[in-house]
Amino acid sequence: MNITVIPGNRLTPELVSRWAQFQREDPALSSPYFRPEFTQAVASVRDDVEVGVMVSDGEPVGFFPYQRNRRGVARPVGGRLSDYQGVIARRGLDWDAEELLCGCRLKAWHFDHLVAGQKPFSNYHRVEANSLYIDLSDGFDAYLAARPKSGKQEIRKTLRKMRQAEREIGPVRFEVHTTDESVFRTLVDWKVAQYRRTRAPNALCHPWSVALLERIRREQSEAFAGMLSAVYIGDCLAAVHLGMRSYDVLHLWFPAYNRSLGRYSPGTILSVKLMQAAHAMGIRTFDFSVGSKQSDPYKLHFTTGAFPLAEGSVDLRPVVRRLRSGWRATHRWVRSSPLRKPARLPAHVIYRVSEWFAFR
Repeated sequence: MNITVIPGNRLTPELVSRWAQFQREDPALSSPYFRPEFTQAVASVRDDVEVGVMVSDGEPVGFFPYQRNRRGVARPVGGRLSDYQGVIARRGLDWDAEELLCGCRLKAWHFDHLVAGQKPFSNYHRVEANSLYIDLSDGFDAYLAARPKSGKQEIRKTLRKMRQAEREIGPVRFEVHTTDESVFRTLVDWKVAQYRRTRAPNALCHPWSVALLERIRREQSEAFAGMLSAVYIGDCLAAVHLGMRSYDVLHLWFPAYNRSLGRYSPGTILSVKLMQAAHAMGIRTFDFSVGSKQSDPYKLHFTTGAFPLAEGSVDLRPVVRRLRSGWRATHRWVRSSPLRKPARLPAHVIYRVSEWFAFR
């Protein structure tokens, strides 16, 4: 197999067509993140996006999109905004992770939302987590009927809050997709304020990230589309969500809500409204991505299944591999040791040193 590297903004129509074919034929690649349009969108706002094209017998058989830094270390396309990562290839294709990196002239590739089922990367996993989803194939009513007691209670509680909001403020109005520029700007403002309030890393701190959201919300095709949904209570914008859709999969991406209306749980109302509208739009799967009991408790009540994802790295540099291995061994020892409190500082130093080398 040969590997050629091309800039992400120079994919030919023939390559895009073959990429789209592989994505469509493999259920594990159903996420909109695996569409060529997503990589092209990121490449339109960043100049470090590349694609390794895997070629066999003169035909493209796989695609490996990534962002390269000046030292030859790569991250997934979209960086912190990427919730799914991996190689898009012909089903059943045999390939090797280290040979892939060598062919792309990379020293390392770090991933944090890799599709865990991609076997050539399996030896490089450090931890795994689940990306939660809702199966709405049979419609909302069938989904609700099949929910356990806790799930039914959560949805009914949301519907009660919606009726309360209508009594106390005004009618609840839902727009499944709006092109209103002010709604998008409000979403960005609310999201940045949320990051600041919660001290979470600001995923929208760079101009390119907001430009990417702007680009994606304007994409409208069956294969790849942005979806800007909004809920109003009376005349007031209550909640907004920007997601990505590919055929029958909707990836829930950037939600935000009006804090002054927080007692009515407007963000959850928007999620329920989307679920109710899904079947008529041809959406069968709602992908929540990785969630937790602390940050997204409602997801656990709503979900019907999970996709396994992995975090780790393929690193061709022996010194860095040994440093990372040393850090993992130290971390395990600190967690099990009765001296774990005084041992935290040297363990932290080892971690910082290994991370400094890893991204250089």
